[in-house]
Amino acid sequence: MDVQVIHIGAVPVKLFTGGNAEHSVLAVHGFGGSKDSLAIERLAQRLCDKGFRVAAPDLPCHGERTENERELTPERCLADILAVECWLRSQGGDVSAFGTSFGGCLLLKRMELYGNSFRKAVLRVPAVNMADSLLRCMKLFQPDFTLDTAKRNGFHVKMSRELNIPFEFYSRLLELNEVRHSSVWDSPDVLAVYAGLDELVARADTEEFLRLNPHIQSLCIEGTGHRMLRPEHLAQALDRAAEHLC
Repeated sequence: MDVQVIHIGAVPVKLFTGGNAEHSVLAVHGFGGSKDSLAIERLAQRLCDKGFRVAAPDLPCHGERTENERELTPERCLADILAVECWLRSQGGDVSAFGTSFGGCLLLKRMELYGNSFRKAVLRVPAVNMADSLLRCMKLFQPDFTLDTAKRNGFHVKMSRELNIPFEFYSRLLELNEVRHSSVWDSPDVLAVYAGLDELVARADTEEFLRLNPHIQSLCIEGTGHRMLRPEHLAQALDRAAEHLC
C-alpha cells in the first residue's frame, strides 16, 4: 500500500492506494481528529489490495491546517468534503464514503443536500446529534463545564490538538440534528456501526435514528466506547465496514 499526502486546493489529503484502483473511498475523520486517523489507515489496509484508493482530508482547523477556529463551520467542512469527492470522481470509477463521528454527521448532511451518489456509505459511531455530542465531549474532559460558560468563553477543546471554538459553532450544530427520517439515506447501501457504551453519542439517539430509517444496515459493538480502544473492537468495526464497501 502506497501512502502520500497531496493537496486538493488548500485541503491536505492523505491518499492510500494499491495497484489498479478502480474504486474510491472518501474517508472523513471525527471532531478533533485528522487525516492520520488509525481507523482510516486500518480501513485502507483492508481495501487497497482489493482495487480501492482511500482519500482522507483534514477538516478545517484539524490536522495540519492552521485556520482560525472561526473557519470551523459545517458549511466549510462540507465544501472541503465536496472538493475531495469531486477529485476522486475525476479519477474514474465509483466513490463510496466512510465517516467517523462528526465525519458521519457531515456525510449525512452532504447526502441530504446533494443526493446520495455514493455507491456505499459507512457511518462509524455517527454523531447524529452532534450538538449533544459536543456537550458530552466537554463534560467528559471538563466536569464543571456548563453551557453558560460556553456562551461567554466558547468551547476550549483539547484532543489531538487544542481548539478554542466560538459558541456560534454549537448553534450551527443544533441545525444538524439528524435523528429523523430521510429517504436519501434510508437505504441498505448505508451501514451504521455504533458502540454499545458510547460516551459521546447517546445510544438512544443512534437507535432512534435507526428506527426511523429501517433500511439502513447496522451493527452494534457491545462493550466498547466511542473510540473503540480495544483492538478487537476496532477490528470488528472495520472488518464489517470493509465487507460493506467491497
